[in-house]
Amino acid sequence: MSVTAPVRTAPAASPSGQGHVPDPDRARRLWSLLPVAALSAAVGYGFAPVFRPSDLLPVLAVALLTPVVLSAVLSGLLGRHPARQGREGHPTLPLWPSALLTAVAWAVVVSATLFHEVSDGLPGGPALRAAWSALLDAPHALLSTIPPAPGEPELLVLPHAVVWTTTAVCAELALRTRAPLLPALPAVLAFGFPLVLGVDGPGSSYPAAGALAGAAALLALVRSRARLPLRAMALRLPAVVALGLVAALLGPHLPGLGTPYDLRKTVTPPTVRPESTSPLDQVAAWMRNGDEEVFTVRTSGAAPRNYRLAVLDRYDGTTWTSGAGLTRTGGRVPAEKDAAPDGTKRLEQRFTVRSLPGIWLPAADRPSAVSAPEGTSLSVDPDSGVLSTGEAVPRGFTYTATSHLPVYDAERLRFATAAHDPARVDLPDLDAAGQPIASVRSFAKIAERVTRGATHPYQRAVRLADWLRATYRLDAGALPGHTYRSLEFFLADGGRGTSEQFAASFAVLARTLGLPTRVAVGFRPGTRTGPGTWQVRGRDVLAWPEVRFTGVGWVPFHPTPGEAEPGGSSAVAVERPGERQRAQGESAEPARPPTPPRTPDETAPAAGGATGSVLPPPWLTVPLALLLLATAYVLYALWLPHHRRGRRRNDPDVRRRVLGAWQQIVERLTEIGLPATGAHTAQEIAAFGAQHVGGPVGGRLPALATLVNEVEYAGRTPDSAAADAAWSQCEAVEKTVRHRVPRHIRLLRLLRSAAPGRRRPHGARPLPVPVRRR
Repeated sequence: MSVTAPVRTAPAASPSGQGHVPDPDRARRLWSLLPVAALSAAVGYGFAPVFRPSDLLPVLAVALLTPVVLSAVLSGLLGRHPARQGREGHPTLPLWPSALLTAVAWAVVVSATLFHEVSDGLPGGPALRAAWSALLDAPHALLSTIPPAPGEPELLVLPHAVVWTTTAVCAELALRTRAPLLPALPAVLAFGFPLVLGVDGPGSSYPAAGALAGAAALLALVRSRARLPLRAMALRLPAVVALGLVAALLGPHLPGLGTPYDLRKTVTPPTVRPESTSPLDQVAAWMRNGDEEVFTVRTSGAAPRNYRLAVLDRYDGTTWTSGAGLTRTGGRVPAEKDAAPDGTKRLEQRFTVRSLPGIWLPAADRPSAVSAPEGTSLSVDPDSGVLSTGEAVPRGFTYTATSHLPVYDAERLRFATAAHDPARVDLPDLDAAGQPIASVRSFAKIAERVTRGATHPYQRAVRLADWLRATYRLDAGALPGHTYRSLEFFLADGGRGTSEQFAASFAVLARTLGLPTRVAVGFRPGTRTGPGTWQVRGRDVLAWPEVRFTGVGWVPFHPTPGEAEPGGSSAVAVERPGERQRAQGESAEPARPPTPPRTPDETAPAAGGATGSVLPPPWLTVPLALLLLATAYVLYALWLPHHRRGRRRNDPDVRRRVLGAWQQIVERLTEIGLPATGAHTAQEIAAFGAQHVGGPVGGRLPALATLVNEVEYAGRTPDSAAADAAWSQCEAVEKTVRHRVPRHIRLLRLLRSAAPGRRRPHGARPLPVPVRRR
């Protein structure tokens, strides 16, 4: 019985070169536009940390679908032209029409969508010039804006252009080339744009990276030259989705990634300095007009706390001013650096301004997100978290703010160290003539006397707040001022003052002790007028100092009478009853401080203990288990053929070694077309190998087939030399097949063959093989 090899015929050419020759790969190329669209969608999804989804999705929908449709239509129109047929009958489409029409289409679409307000109906009109100018300025503008950026056309034009260009280039490569993964290369490179711009943004880039990896795997699957049946394709699609999902979930937990480099550090933003008038100077004016309504606020969540309006961190001996550098934001306020309170309480606030002079917007503590009316130029100082509109706040202005009020642990604060912040400790101590200022020495003596016996920075700050609140009286009619001379008069002779003098005095005295301080100006919660509704008037104005501690951040203190319970801080009280009285009677020799609590790393049980095991969260356990199972299956699939081959090769029975070599040869021949059935005789298998392997390797197969028949059915016992020769022939066949079958096809077959219950090909189980003797 002979085996007839399939004959491949070249497509017939039309007479005189006329007629259309179909491209056999055209269907696969057109289908590959779907994973191309998925790749571009993943690139657009990467901009999620840069823009809000509501602003981004409409732009991406247009920039994604239009180039795909345009490339498909152009491919169909140009591919039908007879003159466009190549030597092998495949369409060789010219590139310049696609490139030109894609550029013109982008100009028309961007003029009609993002810049329609300045469009005059012409692609080369003012709209296109505005779009081009905005495209050049967008990278710097986005790097100098706190993400998520405002959804303005001048900024959205960048993701629009990136996704449009990526889709167009990927689609052209998919339609013009046969390489499985080449069309994914532009998308991988374009993903660098959102990856760099979204470093400091909310959320993570790992889901987009996982989607990009999954889309690339889908592209390779669709464009693979292996003729996979529909059932196999249907089984691999869920696997691609699952692997992309696992990659997205496990990406942040992979070792060695570290903190990504933030390109914003190299960009100088157009910083706006706030107005020179210090809000601390307006405290007295607000108190004189105590009945004037400043704003109303509706709250939900935690109990309302003081609303911070401005933060003043610079003092020149005359006035407290703000060193804030206002940076534009789309509504997000970055978290305070090097600050980790022990917990937070969420507070939602909706403000309606009634009469609020200046450019500042109040919010409880440091907000995390702000939502202002469209068209508002919202800015934030990344250091202090204060908000500004850049211009006078109009009456009736409404906005919402979300704050996470910090909660501190008393024991942690007791032993906290003062942060290293020279700029917030500095006090000018020389006058214009270069002579020492006597007031500074006086302040230092007062602070030292009041805090004598305190052993830790936080304890000293508490002593200062308690002493000011107990020694002096609050007087709404007191003279304003916080110069050196005003504070010296208040501390020595005045005895009365507003929260302006209390806060400024605390901040100056604390700086002489080496504590970094600043002064915050804001308002008390106000008067409750209904469920969750509060009315804040001028009489509710308040100034308070804040001290910065290492690892904790800025902690507020309230030295003004009536603002806090004994302990001095709105955070916690750290001195137990009677401790301050005992401290006053302590000797000059400093007392040994109590043993500070150990850090979490020190208190953690030893590794391997029963209480030291920490289970991963449930959302991570399932993907991790799936990944481990998939990895174990792949390793098993790679190990199984080597184990099977070694068992056959080293079998002590010479007969089984010969039959094992033949089984290996049969399995390899199935990879190049031998049907996996048990109906072939050994000679038919040898004839197939001689024809498809060829050369001396294939020519020796009939003799080996004769030996196999004699060993299996005639009871022949060959010698070791015959078994070694059989395995030499097997190794030659294996080497030839490896060079002919692509690696990924071999890998797919290994994974299929390792599946439980998978029927092994002919020869994978011991013979007998049905033999029909001639």
